[in-house]
Amino acid sequence: MRKDIITDHAKLSWILDQCQILHLGLTNQRGTYVVPVHYGYQEGPDGHYTIFIYGTGDGEKAAALDHATLIGFEADHGHENLIYTPPRPSDFSPSFMSVIGTGTPRRLTNPQEKLTAVRTLIHHYVNTIPVAIAADDVKNLAVWSITVTHITGRVHNPTAKWAHALGIPFKERYGKHYQDGAVIKDDSDHLAVDDQDVLDAATGASQKE
Repeated sequence: MRKDIITDHAKLSWILDQCQILHLGLTNQRGTYVVPVHYGYQEGPDGHYTIFIYGTGDGEKAAALDHATLIGFEADHGHENLIYTPPRPSDFSPSFMSVIGTGTPRRLTNPQEKLTAVRTLIHHYVNTIPVAIAADDVKNLAVWSITVTHITGRVHNPTAKWAHALGIPFKERYGKHYQDGAVIKDDSDHLAVDDQDVLDAATGASQKE
């Protein structure tokens, strides 16, 4: 197993809190495919995770979920942060956090279970639900729970904020710091002298048109 694989539940929950979209690995008669969905999750007193998703009840996703005994899932976040360390043309170091896992899907039919799932899902995105939601409001909504059977996480090139939140080491890196494709800081002058032997322009650097 990789040394940077995360199994600690406090860290896994923090990563799940930061991510916004869950990708499901599903299978139908045409093969395996990936579906992005909104999600919410709960961690039970036994430490096991349950993920909640929703959708239309009669589409391909619904059919795949209803027939599956085990599915894969993945969520990630933070790719907007990247450091490029000139003059090494291939030394791009994107930051990211992610979780991957497997679980057993189950369509919820109990009205109270569906209501709890929908509230949990909404609370993943907002702290306060602005209107009251009753079980009758979600009776026509297709909702699934995914009982997680295996889950791990990973954080690559953490920012200082991530490292502090996760209690993991932070290594200061110098270079051109990008966020959402734009340079927000350039501290390349802090690089070691032997890293400055070749100017960035000499690498054939290009600009996105």
